[in-house]
Amino acid sequence: MLQQILFRTLKIYCQVSLWFYFSRWQIQKLAPIPRGPVIFVSNHQNAFLDAVLIICSSFRNPWSLTRAEVFRKPLARKILTLLQMSPVYRFRDGFSTLRKNDSMIETCSNLLARGESILIFGEGNHSYQWYLRSLQKGFARIALAAEEKKNWTLDVQIVPVGIQYESHTHFRSRVLVSFGKPIPARELINRENSHQENLDRLIKVCEENLKPLILNIPVEHYEQGVMYLQTHRQRKSDLVEQLASDQATLVEFIHSPQTTPTGTNPTRLNPFSFYYTINHFLPRSILQWVLTNKVSDPQFTGSIKFALGMILFPVFQLMQSGVVFWITGSFSIALFYLASLLVSVILKKH
Repeated sequence: MLQQILFRTLKIYCQVSLWFYFSRWQIQKLAPIPRGPVIFVSNHQNAFLDAVLIICSSFRNPWSLTRAEVFRKPLARKILTLLQMSPVYRFRDGFSTLRKNDSMIETCSNLLARGESILIFGEGNHSYQWYLRSLQKGFARIALAAEEKKNWTLDVQIVPVGIQYESHTHFRSRVLVSFGKPIPARELINRENSHQENLDRLIKVCEENLKPLILNIPVEHYEQGVMYLQTHRQRKSDLVEQLASDQATLVEFIHSPQTTPTGTNPTRLNPFSFYYTINHFLPRSILQWVLTNKVSDPQFTGSIKFALGMILFPVFQLMQSGVVFWITGSFSIALFYLASLLVSVILKKH
């Protein structure tokens, strides 16, 4: 009960924070998200912010599979378990630790058997690059084990999830979270095939359904593709239309990869930026110090910005509003100032 209260309370606060962190957070569902046993399989581009986005974009409250190294300290393990996170082991954690994944698969199978949902990042690690890397077999092993455990009657649904960031690190950028059509794992499993053949088929079908939900810039021309996209992009207010437009632009690029991009996107002056910058100087300075001195992996930048921002910004906004009240003695002025701070965040563009 305590775990559920903590999880749901934090989810609501994260949903509010995401609305402030992104200038637009849009959710696309190609089909209703099913109830019962579900494995969400997503691309992975922005550390733990990806998990926050997926969990907050659905009515489901999935258990997230997270790299094992963050579970090393007993306190961290206890907190992460309360937040419905479970460790998954990789080769970099040591070959001997991979055996612990058998226990993880058993745990996930039991969760699915109870009708719970699981979130796993199929690529196995995060990367800023806008293309889908080869999916690992973890989610397929879990689906296969869960169905086998229940004599092929469980009906596990695999839901591909695409996260498309306009910018991976900028505050007040835009993001699209797309839930694909559920894939019935049982229908893809042929018990006459080998275990590996069933794994390969699950992975292949999931990849085919996940790729249309994100941008896939050709790896062999990645840098040129990014430049081409940035200089030929037609900005759309709707992010589903934006993704479709960007995908069409990449098709043009693929047919003429030698094209040299020209021009630049115009930068528009935002009159709220100065007010935002001055009034949020202290939390922004603390955040920048942490990013500069404590974050060694740049791919954690966006996630750290979000996590610290959802703590620092409200605290300093309330403190500064308290100072205004102390100086003016007027609750109305202090409340108006607090509202102006919130508005400056909402209207800020990256």
